[in-house]
Amino acid sequence: MSQKDGDKSNDITPIGLGGSIRPKSFIDVVSIVQNYFLAEKHGNDLPENLLTLKGKIVISEVGFKGAFISGLVSILLTPFFVGVIERYIPIFGSYEFTLFDQAFAVALTLSFAMGYSLILASIGRYYIGKLSKRAINWLMAGLTVAGVLKIIIAFVFYNTLYASVLDQGRVARFLLWFYPQVSYQALNKIYRFVMGVKPVLLTSASFVVLTTFLMITIPWLFIFTASRKTRRMIERERIWR
Repeated sequence: MSQKDGDKSNDITPIGLGGSIRPKSFIDVVSIVQNYFLAEKHGNDLPENLLTLKGKIVISEVGFKGAFISGLVSILLTPFFVGVIERYIPIFGSYEFTLFDQAFAVALTLSFAMGYSLILASIGRYYIGKLSKRAINWLMAGLTVAGVLKIIIAFVFYNTLYASVLDQGRVARFLLWFYPQVSYQALNKIYRFVMGVKPVLLTSASFVVLTTFLMITIPWLFIFTASRKTRRMIERERIWR
């Protein structure tokens, strides 16, 4: 079924059936949503089974994978950037911290979550028809599940490092393995540095919660705003026909 016979660019095929193309990336999902939107915009009544249960799961997987991968990168890099913000770690090799250093660290910390959120928000203008909404909802469901899982992993990872791996006695015993190859003064300096930056892990856990909240809410804000603008545009087009 298509909007126009012979128009292959706007084919509407059941997502999740054996003969359909499985969406593997965000661009594939956008193409599916665009096709639904174009068909529903012109008044076509698309059957609900066009988006099958398997299709819903596949679309949610796309949202989940993108958010989960960016979340893992964020979990690994957040302590470093928070350390810069709290003046523990020099980002450009100097302990003379400037406002630019801290602003740069904040921007990098937020870039992974915010970048993916803004990409997702670009589909907001298609949140109009029944099937278009359903596909976007499942995409966002995958994003939300990945965000919740990201928070759980971050809390377990950071608290394990803080309470167990970076225990004072354990760190001291580990560093003593390098003595006398490394001088006591150098090892003591490393020990004080590790113990000094250790609280950054707890701050990082809170920061992950904040960035995850923004990663989930920002796309929805853009989606609802853009869909209202698209709806008004469609109404104007109908009036002037």
